[in-house]
Amino acid sequence: MKRITVITLTLAFLLFLPANTFADANKEDWFGTWAMNHDGFAGTLNIVGTKVDCAGPLWCDMAINYVDNKGVRHSGRIDRIDSKGQHMIFYLNFPGNSQKFDAYIFSWDKRKLAGTTYWGGSTFGFYATK
Repeated sequence: MKRITVITLTLAFLLFLPANTFADANKEDWFGTWAMNHDGFAGTLNIVGTKVDCAGPLWCDMAINYVDNKGVRHSGRIDRIDSKGQHMIFYLNFPGNSQKFDAYIFSWDKRKLAGTTYWGGSTFGFYATK
């Protein structure tokens, strides 16, 4: 009987939480080393905080780069993060191409993200995990 009461109370608690309680992300959720695969190209995405003191947008003190499977580091830049912190647009500088990525961090598991990238007029999928 006690077990049913605990389960019922837990379910009731979760049911009455606002829908966006777990959906929003903090910028710190993006920080880390991500094992990334963009349409078969594997590498490591690094997102870090910097010591820059800036009054600009939320991401002005964040840096991003990518290390491909040959160990070559590619610089990047964050273009924006949405107001809920869950969608980031960034660019990685590959030879002859600054490639755009639309990334969405997962609502319930902030150790995963997925999205799309664009190259040569086509759209491709990508994902990354911490």
